[in-house]
Amino acid sequence: MKVRCLKEKRLPPRKVRRSNSNPPIIVLGLGNPGPKFERTRHNVGYRVVDQLMKKPPTEFRRRLFTSYAFAELFDSEDNRPIIAVRYDGFMNNSGCIISALKRRYRAATEDLLVVVDNMDLQPGICCIWKGGGTAGHNGLKSVVKHVGSGDFMRLYIGVGRPSAGVGVVEHVLGEPGNQDALAIIDACSRGADAIRRLAYTPFQRVAEGLNRRDG
Repeated sequence: MKVRCLKEKRLPPRKVRRSNSNPPIIVLGLGNPGPKFERTRHNVGYRVVDQLMKKPPTEFRRRLFTSYAFAELFDSEDNRPIIAVRYDGFMNNSGCIISALKRRYRAATEDLLVVVDNMDLQPGICCIWKGGGTAGHNGLKSVVKHVGSGDFMRLYIGVGRPSAGVGVVEHVLGEPGNQDALAIIDACSRGADAIRRLAYTPFQRVAEGLNRRDG
């Protein structure tokens, strides 16, 4: 289903606290809205963002004429700010809010981190990369379309391949069994911890630590 992105009201750049003049990391968790999709494999991006906001406890905020909820996370004045974002519409149109976010926070493409499910990884695997293709993922396709390139960070949460006789759409929009669900929850928690470390640790060090464990 396609949904039209609400027209974004042009807001002045946000003066967020910075570390060494670095722009914030914009973390966009991909998913679909509503209780129908809450526990599906496709919504792990939402879950990672929710985990990210537990330490320290933070609530989403919304502004008029915007189609997303956001939270500005700061652990200390020395850390790079993190902006956690959930788009209000369906995953296939997730990229439509990125221009407004980049403009508001004076961020570049390389400051964007997209959290997304990955069928090529087993449930419970969590990896972080810079750049890459879309592997046919409609949410990533939308992001690449609106960004103009694939040169952004990605946090992948493994959800595994469909069982015999199960289609891809049915798989990603389905809920995992108990064992896989527990593994995915654990991966989401580790992913959120990795994002927090990006606030004060170079990307390569975070990636080496996370990918060595889960790769």
